Amino acid sequence: MTSIEREKQKVAKVCAGPGLARLGGQALTILLTATAFAWMLRLLIARDPIRGAWTLQVMLAVGALLASCWGTVDRRRFWFSPIKQLKALVPQARRGQIPIDELSQVSGGIAPLIPMIQGLLRDLRQQKAAIAKLEAEIRQRVAKRTDALERTIDSLRHQATRDALTGLFNRRFLDQYLPQATQRCQQDRIELCLLMIDVDNFKPLNDTLGHAAGDELLKAIGQLIRSAVRGDDVAFRCGGDEFVVLLPGCSVEAGKSLAGRLTSLVDALVKTLRVAKPPRLSIGLSNLTSLQTPTAENLLAEADRDLYAIKAIRHAPDPRPTAAKAVATST
Repeated sequence: MTSIEREKQKVAKVCAGPGLARLGGQALTILLTATAFAWMLRLLIARDPIRGAWTLQVMLAVGALLASCWGTVDRRRFWFSPIKQLKALVPQARRGQIPIDELSQVSGGIAPLIPMIQGLLRDLRQQKAAIAKLEAEIRQRVAKRTDALERTIDSLRHQATRDALTGLFNRRFLDQYLPQATQRCQQDRIELCLLMIDVDNFKPLNDTLGHAAGDELLKAIGQLIRSAVRGDDVAFRCGGDEFVVLLPGCSVEAGKSLAGRLTSLVDALVKTLRVAKPPRLSIGLSNLTSLQTPTAENLLAEADRDLYAIKAIRHAPDPRPTAAKAVATST
């Protein structure tokens, strides 16, 4: 049996006694009213009172009417007014505008129901408070999980675009960013230089001092690049010992100056390394405005060609020892 059914049974038991008594009173009032009207009609139509007792019979009829009127007024005071008062107070109590205990001022035939109604309102208020508390806990949990999820997403986004060793952007982000930067510089009619950097003699360093020493050197080069570039410049590690630096709004002369500064910094950095051939930077440079077809692919390709041209010059055999040998032979 549900709680609502149990409450209905309680209400029925409470109202059974007063309800039967009031029904008996209403039936008696209706009977007196009908008798009084019938009697008055007979007196008015027949003009012949029973045994000539006019005064007594009229008084009895009027008394019956008065009794009927009093029954109506009593019924209104006992039922209608309390019900109207209760209908006005219950919504205010549900909204919390008035205390639930104020319902106790309702009297009349529904007075036995007031404690039950108050109990139901208190239960309802407790349920609302419990639901509000639960909703607050759920919102708090959702907010915490959302914050954790956003931090996780930010971390994954950072990992997806950054090189774990040097902290520079990775090759994947270069492939996404370079076309956008190229298009933006063309629209704004500004220069765009690209430096392609390769570390020469890096493999002998790994073979001699170990991969840990090679990683430390790459980290240090990444830090030097970050400290040397401007705020608008973007640096990437493309993998292995290759780096790319984008220089928007930078002229060729300024790009060459930066390349020379980076080369000098790395030369000073590797002086303490005990290797036969110390690592050194080879840097190729390309400029967007000098390209016949200014695209991201051509910008990279031109810098790559310039890089290998520099490497070819650097690794070309020195003719001076051969000339000295020929002079010695002739002598």
